[in-house]
Amino acid sequence: MSDPAKILIIRLSSLGDIVHALPAFQSLRRSFPEARLDWLVERRLAFFLEAVPGIDRIVPIDTHALRRQIARPEAWRLLVRPLREVRAVRYDLAIDFQGLIKTALLCRLSAARVRVGFSRELVRERPAHWGYQRTLGRPEAPAHIVRLNLLLAGVAGATAPGLPIALKAADADGAAVDDRLRRAKTSAFVVLNPGGGWPNKRWPPERYGALADLIRTRLGLEVVVTTGPGEESLYVGIAGACPKIPPLHMPVPFMQLIPLFQRARLVVGGDTGPVHLACALGIPVVAILGPTSPARNGPWSAADEVVVRCLPCSFCHRRACPTATECMDIPVEEVFAGVAKRLGAT
Repeated sequence: MSDPAKILIIRLSSLGDIVHALPAFQSLRRSFPEARLDWLVERRLAFFLEAVPGIDRIVPIDTHALRRQIARPEAWRLLVRPLREVRAVRYDLAIDFQGLIKTALLCRLSAARVRVGFSRELVRERPAHWGYQRTLGRPEAPAHIVRLNLLLAGVAGATAPGLPIALKAADADGAAVDDRLRRAKTSAFVVLNPGGGWPNKRWPPERYGALADLIRTRLGLEVVVTTGPGEESLYVGIAGACPKIPPLHMPVPFMQLIPLFQRARLVVGGDTGPVHLACALGIPVVAILGPTSPARNGPWSAADEVVVRCLPCSFCHRRACPTATECMDIPVEEVFAGVAKRLGAT
């Protein structure tokens, strides 16, 4: 196949998984600098791609709204309109980095000349692999999802390296973060991100609070806690565990995490979008993992630290834990040791 002139990336969600696809995007952009490179993404997450230089067009689609209103005939316009725009481009290449039935269907409906995706062994929903003409087979050794995405880009012909990643927050976001830090008189600090899409991915808030105390008293660094919508109770639990000097709470919008992390010494958290964002930015990370595998979902850099409690059932990738989240029963001192080591303070 000759170099494609028009490429469509399909990675609808989630924020962390979109971040994991960025090195593959960079590899495609650098391998085919003259190509048109568009990205099909869930409408509610399209804002993040605005921070990624090199995307020619962001194509939002609302599959969530379609599912909620599927019985109403007018709801199908949510799918028909963006697909009509996509088909009109006549892409040379469409690459599905998600591996779901719906994304494979979108890949097929794109009318791209060549469709690329994961093989039957790698897709998240088995029938999805029928939607592709070229597929990536399972590597001989377990691979990080970033590596799998890069290999998939390679199936599409990309040969350039995918790192480092360029992300650019709006000037207003940087100014808002700087103003908040200045008013709080916070300079040298560590960020704790206690959230997680699955409850069994979350380390207990009271342990984050104890960790915050250790970082402050033993390392002389301040602590900033970030939370997402609906996660305010996590900060309450953290602050309650260190009542003398509670850490600064900064529940900033996701895009403001970019400048916040760029000003931080270290980010601590679980397998969640903000931590993957820190990895993409090259910020030092300590990851606390439980049901998901460090080899697949852990930090990107070999210099970063992973703290896990290995059990016979470890890395089950289940959203609900039948053993009452025992895999997240990790002592505070173990996490603090990882923090000290990553900061070079041991």
